[in-house]
Amino acid sequence: PHVASSYNNIGSVYDSMGKYPEALKEYKKALNMRLAVYGTTKPHPHVASSYQNIGCVYDSMGKYPEALKEYKKALNMELAVYGTT
Repeated sequence: PHVASSYNNIGSVYDSMGKYPEALKEYKKALNMRLAVYGTTKPHPHVASSYQNIGCVYDSMGKYPEALKEYKKALNMELAVYGTT
């Protein structure tokens, strides 16, 4: 999980710099690592966070359909973890 956090942090810096393709690459590395650690069958908040970050990059790039897709993945996972209240 710590390595995934490092990839995420690198992605965040690229995102802040406006280097969206690089940010996307790092956020996807974090997502893939988190899926490997936490699995794909049970929702996990760290995985949801990765989907959220990827959605933010797509949003910043003006790729709104892709952003919406990732945001919905994050929301569905968060609802599965935390419920609706």
